[in-house]
Amino acid sequence: LWTDHKWLKLTAAHGCYWKKCTFCDLSLDYINRYDPNQVEVLLTRMEKLSGETGYNGFHFVDEALPPALMIKLAQEIFMRGLPYTWWGNIRFEKTFTREAALTLARGGCVAVTGGLEVASDRVLKLINKGVSLESAAQVTRNFSEAGIFAHAYLMYGFPSQTVQETVDSLEFVRQLFEHGCIQSGFWHRFSATSHSPVGKNPEAFGIKLVTKSQKKSL
Repeated sequence: LWTDHKWLKLTAAHGCYWKKCTFCDLSLDYINRYDPNQVEVLLTRMEKLSGETGYNGFHFVDEALPPALMIKLAQEIFMRGLPYTWWGNIRFEKTFTREAALTLARGGCVAVTGGLEVASDRVLKLINKGVSLESAAQVTRNFSEAGIFAHAYLMYGFPSQTVQETVDSLEFVRQLFEHGCIQSGFWHRFSATSHSPVGKNPEAFGIKLVTKSQKKSL
């Protein structure tokens, strides 16, 4: 998906419409200031880029694609018979119903990537992700049944996450693969960035941040 095709880069919106995840750099402008484009603006840009390059594939590089906007875009692409395909990052939220996933597929969506983060409802609440394991499982199934490739980003080591919760997360993700809900996944280690709620107020999450100089002295 990433390397076997040439994708033209676009943004559907500036910033993130959710902007609540505690691991994210919420205070930075590229996250905090949400400003969505209009469907006609997106279609004009897609037409221009396609005409200039001869490519019809688009990668929306947003932090999280706004569901209502992308559904409208897909409807327009389908109704106009445009030859565009596209993919991007989403939140596995219940707005993406079976009907919505089918609409996206008809309108050129071939893949979605999304942050499942930690397969633990307790830790998801600490992250303030705004999704549950049950809804994420249903949404990924909706995408897969619509023929849309689903990739999950995951992390381990979020403050207070236990070894058992990490093991349970692995098992949950294994089951998502087994039942065909997701086709790809990637795990990474949690890190506290300086502009995130965790980085700005680590004590609230029961941790203490260590500087580079402190690391060298340990």
